[in-house]
Amino acid sequence: MTTPTAELLAAARNPDAAWLESCFGPGTLWRPEALPERLESPGARAFLTEVGVPAVGLGLVDYDSTDLPGRGMWEADLDELFGNRTPDDDTPPSAWGYCVGTVDVLHLMVDAGSGAVRIYNPDGWDHGSGEGGWAADSLPALIGALALLTRFEERIVGGDAKAALDEFAALLEELGQGPDESDLWHDLVENLREEYEEPDED
Repeated sequence: MTTPTAELLAAARNPDAAWLESCFGPGTLWRPEALPERLESPGARAFLTEVGVPAVGLGLVDYDSTDLPGRGMWEADLDELFGNRTPDDDTPPSAWGYCVGTVDVLHLMVDAGSGAVRIYNPDGWDHGSGEGGWAADSLPALIGALALLTRFEERIVGGDAKAALDEFAALLEELGQGPDESDLWHDLVENLREEYEEPDED
């Protein structure tokens, strides 16, 4: 017999359109009319075509992808963003990335080749330190984790935040995006704990 937690984990591991819309809301999934030619990752291409990315704002973690339907995915040279290309390097870019949303100022960039989701911090771009770390192994993994968070939001905000965040963090670990693995979730979970958990009383 499967438990509700096991069902959530299975859904987050392989997020489909029906489950994502049950988390983010009906009609929230955006699918590009045409995929960028430079986006080579088969997994990312399939997910964008067959499932889609939620075009939503999640105030709990300041995630915003509402501009995707109007503007599409921002294409950028990852080597330039992350300070791996020198200013005088005029060779053609070889590492492209596509933005699928922001968390505060951080841009979540799908690596065109590997499909992994990397973090671009624009605050560090002008001095060659725009590399913000790693978010998830793939676009479906990132979106699955964000969807999972929506299932815990009510408990985090209005219930037992510590228990809810402990359970959510444990599921992130199962998804390979635990706070010790994902730079994105490390900061987000820590921020949620600081904001919503009751301080320990001596």
